[in-house]
Amino acid sequence: MADDVTGLPWDDQTDVFINEIDADTTKKYNVSIRKLLLNPQDFTKMDNMPATIDKMKTDVIAYFDELLGDLKDEEDELTKQLEDVDAIHTQINQIVSSRSGIARVPFLTPADFDFGDVTPETIYINKYDGQIDLLITKLINCSNYVCDLSTSYRKYSIGSWLFSGSRSCLLSIKPPESMVVSIENSRDTITSRLDDISDRFAGA
Repeated sequence: MADDVTGLPWDDQTDVFINEIDADTTKKYNVSIRKLLLNPQDFTKMDNMPATIDKMKTDVIAYFDELLGDLKDEEDELTKQLEDVDAIHTQINQIVSSRSGIARVPFLTPADFDFGDVTPETIYINKYDGQIDLLITKLINCSNYVCDLSTSYRKYSIGSWLFSGSRSCLLSIKPPESMVVSIENSRDTITSRLDDISDRFAGA
């Protein structure tokens, strides 16, 4: 996640949520979740920190569950958008795979990928039509290989394909924008950091 707040390892929206959670955790556990997330080493002398962190994580999840529970309309709209994005991914992926084979251009699904120092040109799309069809054919014909770099959100695929050549290009389906996604990303950022800190305390 982008570091939108100067000096903090999370974005602006996540910082707002941490501010809202912080007063309750400080009162309940005598531990500021903000200070814990930023400087876990300051709490090494406190007893039973892994258990305390687990309780804090439960409270964090409950906080976000309550927020998400009030967004039923937004959730329904997000599901529809994700279904559309997934359908476009399936269609384009089949076309890229088929045409790469015809052109004898390797089509790979790597376990991981490092762009190195080269940033490819990125084209975002939100539909499949005749112009995108022509673009895919052109990109394949100019490529040394093609990589499927698609990601997933929930059970839905969000397509992204790297056409690597003299000038590499990343063709990506524009993901849905939703308050639900923002909230879930913030929840995952906080709980993941709490998990990492808990593991560090448990292994100390």
